[in-house]
Amino acid sequence: MNIIAIDTITPALSVSAKGPKGTATIELEESGQHAQSIIQILDTAVSLAGFSAKETELVVCPSGPGSFTGLRLAWSAAKAIQLSAGCPMRVIQALDCYARPVLHFPGLVASVLDAKKNRFYARLYRQGSPCSEPLDISPETFSGYADPEEQILVAGPDSREFSDKLRDFSPLLSVQYVKTGHIGIARELLLIADSNQLQYTEYVTEDSGPLYVRKSDAENG
Repeated sequence: MNIIAIDTITPALSVSAKGPKGTATIELEESGQHAQSIIQILDTAVSLAGFSAKETELVVCPSGPGSFTGLRLAWSAAKAIQLSAGCPMRVIQALDCYARPVLHFPGLVASVLDAKKNRFYARLYRQGSPCSEPLDISPETFSGYADPEEQILVAGPDSREFSDKLRDFSPLLSVQYVKTGHIGIARELLLIADSNQLQYTEYVTEDSGPLYVRKSDAENG
């Protein structure tokens, strides 16, 4: 199956494509020029994987949460491929992708992404499965979601920043961190979609839209 996965929700930009020639992943850390770079990167990735964008059989991008501009760009690019190729489009929560490499951890996994204003998007996992919906929380309030006796592993591109603040506010918690997704999650998106882990994916319909969790600054006035 020819698959394209696109991630533009953080300062990193990543595209992963799987086709007749194998899998090609291009990751640009802190590119800052997503709109200008994405078409060239998409063309390069699918060419290396051995197909064209019009031959795509499945396109995948994050459902959210993430930056408003980044989410809109990922969805727009994926929608354009969906319409051009006539293929299905699936979305996967970014926080699930950040957590995926460490779901074997025996304690509480907290997958986090900086949401600015001293808040973080977060989702919690125990025994390999989600145990919360996506949250918009501060490090000060996180302790209300954790058992004081359990080990906590924080994952995601902003895991270190969250862990440092969490230790300041809750010094008795046992907190470790591992940086995941800091150069994009296109590879994880593709792996999840290709392995048919349907519990993590959602088909996109005409009425579907990104998962923002929080209103934009414009909506908040």
